[in-house]
Amino acid sequence: MRFIQFADSHLDSVISGALGLPDAKKAQLRDDIRRSVERACSLAVERQADLVLIPGDLFDFECVRPETVTFLISLFRDLAPIRIFIAPGNHDSLRPGSPYLPGSGADWPENVHIFNLGEFETVEIGELGCAVMGIGHAHRGITERLPALLGSAGALRLRSGQASPSPINILIFHGSRDGHRPAEKENVIPFSDKELAAQGFAYAAVGHYHSFGQILRQAQDDLRASTGLSMAQDDGVIGAYSGCVQGRGLDETGEKVAIVGEIDPDGCVRLEAVEVAERRIVAVEVDLTGASTAAAALARIENAIAGSGARERDIVNVSARGALAPGVEPDAAGLESTDRYFHVRVDWSRLERDYDLSALVSDSAAAPLRSAFARRMIELKNAARDEEEAGTLADAVYYGLAALDGRHLEPRDVD
Repeated sequence: MRFIQFADSHLDSVISGALGLPDAKKAQLRDDIRRSVERACSLAVERQADLVLIPGDLFDFECVRPETVTFLISLFRDLAPIRIFIAPGNHDSLRPGSPYLPGSGADWPENVHIFNLGEFETVEIGELGCAVMGIGHAHRGITERLPALLGSAGALRLRSGQASPSPINILIFHGSRDGHRPAEKENVIPFSDKELAAQGFAYAAVGHYHSFGQILRQAQDDLRASTGLSMAQDDGVIGAYSGCVQGRGLDETGEKVAIVGEIDPDGCVRLEAVEVAERRIVAVEVDLTGASTAAAALARIENAIAGSGARERDIVNVSARGALAPGVEPDAAGLESTDRYFHVRVDWSRLERDYDLSALVSDSAAAPLRSAFARRMIELKNAARDEEEAGTLADAVYYGLAALDGRHLEPRDVD
């Protein structure tokens, strides 16, 4: 049995301001996301898939346009008879007015099943010898742990209470894997690897995290005892996040993929990650310490970009770091307007100016305001109570001297 999995496309969503894209390029990136969804669906035809699994955040509820819903309905209808299963996430959840809900006016085709009951339900597919169990988030998100939601009767039970007769059972949901959740992510349907393995599914298609990641069964004696697994089945793939289909922010760099998966009759799972993104977001870090001129600093940046593997269609974000002499003022305007890449942005916010505060204090006659500022900052730094306060004071030196020098202020650590 073969399936395609993709999720977290966030159609019609807001594009991160940290990329520095002008409005026209933001609109183009939103179109790129749509094309990535189309590519993921095309894989289902090309690879002769039996199922398409979409574990949430297909679109953003607050932003989705009626024409986008129409686009999805048409796209999915054209995939028939391939069966499509959607488990709404926290961003496309089952809120009032959701196009997923009956009575919304959205005419989803017969080959699409949306888990919209707010609890786990099972769909048997007899001709494929498999069953798909899924749940959709209501409102902002379900926070109960996965085993509690599935219930004590056992994961592979139908809502009628009868055991699933299918040899291949698939779970689909939008959830948070313990130990891997990014700080900014909501904690929805949390689960551990051990908890997931104990449910006995052949495979779990999971959404929410925006990078590809496999979940492996761990070879633990207590787990084997609770699931009846043989040694040969230990350490295999039991689930995966496909990640998002197109990067939209600095936390979504690199290749963005859909999964082509196969499950054999014995429950052995094989996954292939296939890139579907129109363009990659490429993060480049460059240390400018010691660059004696603006030209030398820009040359370092250009060399770093050239060595990053960025392609003409990619978005490149350069983070300049290190200490730069006060008289060196590189101007990235030419680089940021280049047509060699889709977009280039240079972030100067982590660049330190190689100021000698003691020298600035002694220069009171020529620059009395700068001298007084430097004297006060030395006093505060010497009295800092901990590393956090010292870091705040370092930022204050950065902002204060930049303002006194009349330089452009780059906000630090802001997305």
